[in-house]
Amino acid sequence: MQVARRALAALRALSTAEDGITLTDLADQIDIPFSTMHRLATVLEEYGWLSRSPTNRRFFLGPAASQLAGEERPEPPLTRPHDAVQELQKRTGESVFVTELIGEHVLCTALAEASRPTPLFAQLGQSMPLHAASSARVILAYQSDEVVLRMLAGQPLVAFTRATPRTVDGVLKRLRLIRLRGYDTSDAHIDDVFVAAAPVRLSTGRVRAGLAVAVPFARLPSDSHSHVLTEAVLEAAAAMSSDLGYGGGREESRSTRPSARPGSLLTP
Repeated sequence: MQVARRALAALRALSTAEDGITLTDLADQIDIPFSTMHRLATVLEEYGWLSRSPTNRRFFLGPAASQLAGEERPEPPLTRPHDAVQELQKRTGESVFVTELIGEHVLCTALAEASRPTPLFAQLGQSMPLHAASSARVILAYQSDEVVLRMLAGQPLVAFTRATPRTVDGVLKRLRLIRLRGYDTSDAHIDDVFVAAAPVRLSTGRVRAGLAVAVPFARLPSDSHSHVLTEAVLEAAAAMSSDLGYGGGREESRSTRPSARPGSLLTP
């Protein structure tokens, strides 16, 4: 019974730790020796109740906890901009932003703008069009069919440009492609800007956020540069997911990753 009480106490402590918790702090919170906490955490992690970030080594609730609570369990938004946002902006020299699923809307919650002018649709607090924005579609692609259809029904499929998907079937086809390759791009789906976006996963494996980089076509000299931007976004999104406790790594296969020549990153 004592083991069960300690396991439940650990899960309760983790349920309120949005930024994760170290093993030492977890042992202190439930008042057990560190060695005992280490053995308990090893078992809980093995069975999926805990997840440990491979980068910052903090513990989070694992996918088993999410499954027990059901698909509608609310999960906390990203509480502050991640370092990967600024790092990606510096690496590419272009505008970078984060989108999050809040209720049944996808909102822009963090933005690092390029030093050069960019006609960017996304602004802080902006509700992103689910059918047209790649930063919204990379989140939508990993929701249940019921949720996707309900969300699409609640928003008009406005044709921002000739390239904008205009039908529910067209959007669903795009979402299947995103799940296959693990990222999305917008080639003037909203304005004259190229956007590459990738999903960000929480410790439970669920997608509730996306990371995107945007560059005007006038500053995109070749297709190889768009491939490099896409790869940079994938790497940054993987780093964010890792810090949030996701241990699954990159989901897309090597064959679906964008090819690019090394050393061809856009610079300011």
